[in-house]
Amino acid sequence: MKVYTVGTSSAVPTSERGLAANLIDFNGERLLFDCGEGTQRTLMKEKLGIMKISRVFISHWHADHFSGLLGLIQTLELEGREKPLYIYGPPRTEEFTERILDTGYFNRSYDIFAEDLVEGEEVIGEDYQVIPFEVEHGINAFGYVFQENDNVKANKDKMKELGLGESPKIGELKEGKTVEWNGNKIEPEQVVETVPGRKVVYSGDTSKCQNLIEHAEHSDLLIHEATCLHEMISDRRGHTSALQAGEIASEASVAKLALTHFSRRYRGKEEELLEEAKSIFEDTELGQDGKMFDLSPHRPE
Repeated sequence: MKVYTVGTSSAVPTSERGLAANLIDFNGERLLFDCGEGTQRTLMKEKLGIMKISRVFISHWHADHFSGLLGLIQTLELEGREKPLYIYGPPRTEEFTERILDTGYFNRSYDIFAEDLVEGEEVIGEDYQVIPFEVEHGINAFGYVFQENDNVKANKDKMKELGLGESPKIGELKEGKTVEWNGNKIEPEQVVETVPGRKVVYSGDTSKCQNLIEHAEHSDLLIHEATCLHEMISDRRGHTSALQAGEIASEASVAKLALTHFSRRYRGKEEELLEEAKSIFEDTELGQDGKMFDLSPHRPE
């Protein structure tokens, strides 16, 4: 499972950073979270396979979070896409998607389905769910939880203790069956454990709020906006400072924080944002356009 910060500027792109977009590559399926201006170019530059994008999740309908959507839709048509594309977001997503599709002249070789979501509604994929939750941004706006399904896995240390090694009986144990090995009966619970799936949370645009902290709890990766330094946050209603992003990561006990959505006033000075967040939460990294975060599967303890 790989996660990419695709576009990391806020409001206005820069020569180094496009507007808001993030991609999760899970078992070969690509899920796009926001699609700001410049998204296609970064996806192409990093060879991230735009034709494999199956679902697009819009956090809210401010232009810097959807301005790349029309171009993406048209490119998929020009490349001969046949599979449907699904677009999800807060209330009015169906309406705004229809407006985009009515813009300009172009044929469509594939179906596009748009859906308005409500908080807590699950979008079910193969071995995962995406769950929207409300954030505080002054308009209808979501953050998203990507949650991998729990997995049944064999504990290698327990296998070794029981002399199972790489026994073909492991498959039967995972199916809940009792097996015989070297004259002994082995029950599934002696070897097999249910391991929580990986969890990624994307904040979208928001001021610091409890609902985000609760939904981000114990995530493997939190992708969070850091629009400005804390000294400027009173002028950025509906947004979060780098310091607050660090507080959220700490309060939610996440494993790693990736900062994104930087105001252009910090162009070339993004390290100041990083330092501010790390003063609260050490395991913080700056998002870059095309930067990859590789999340390894969870293993039995």
